[in-house]
Amino acid sequence: MNSEYMVKKQRSRAAAAGITAGIIAAGSLLLSPAGPAAAHDGHDHEVATCAVDSAELRWGVKESFRNYISGSIANGEWITENGVTYETPAFSWANGVGSFASDLSEGSIEFTGDIHFTGHNGGLTLDVSNPKIVFTGPDAAQLVLDMGEADETGNVAYERVVAAKVDLAGYDAGDGSTLTVEEAPVALTAEGADAFNGEYGDYYAGQELDPLALNLAFSGCDLASSEATPAPSEEPEETEEAKVPISEDVEESEFPWLPVAIGGVALIVIGVTTGMLIAGNKKKPKA
Repeated sequence: MNSEYMVKKQRSRAAAAGITAGIIAAGSLLLSPAGPAAAHDGHDHEVATCAVDSAELRWGVKESFRNYISGSIANGEWITENGVTYETPAFSWANGVGSFASDLSEGSIEFTGDIHFTGHNGGLTLDVSNPKIVFTGPDAAQLVLDMGEADETGNVAYERVVAAKVDLAGYDAGDGSTLTVEEAPVALTAEGADAFNGEYGDYYAGQELDPLALNLAFSGCDLASSEATPAPSEEPEETEEAKVPISEDVEESEFPWLPVAIGGVALIVIGVTTGMLIAGNKKKPKA
């Protein structure tokens, strides 16, 4: 074979191999976790801490239980102490303290005060004290209580119990420095059901208790209402120069220029390589 042809063909193959390696390397930039695409994963922002300035919790425990205690069967009553008040149909705890993350992923608010339920001439006792709201997500929280029963001597042994799960979906954040929810659903946990039952009762995990109301004022952060939805961006009129409009909400720095540039270079390189290989194949070696 003609030596000049062989040299050209070897150079063509070497060029194609080098270009292919370059394309693979460029592709690895796109797939790399440290690449620009991973820099905007939504988890690199700092979550602010909200400091509670004032807080009030209103909760009726369970209406059917209150009716049983005050009815002719149990013939009982309840007594509130340490700042708790009652106005049908709910008990109220004020002056809550605490802090929480602005995305409600963590934090808590603690209240002080006791409710003492009694019935059947002292045969039934239940104390519910010091509720604590523990935030576990944007629309979720736990209700933690001190719960106890009096023994034969009248002494009460309290146990800290994660008594229920609270659904905060639909809360109103007002101007961003308050949180208000009027009827947050409350469902017993297994631990809470055991504590309410004591030696008797038919409470079970998942059973609904009375909804609770929570009113907070805080500082140090901004909070968005859970029911708020982003307003749709106005689409610009289609013109000859811009057939595909880009939303005004997207900042220029967020457009993925690097992946687009790499993709364009890759397409050009592939075209050039293909042309070189086709041209090389069409040349026949001289005898």
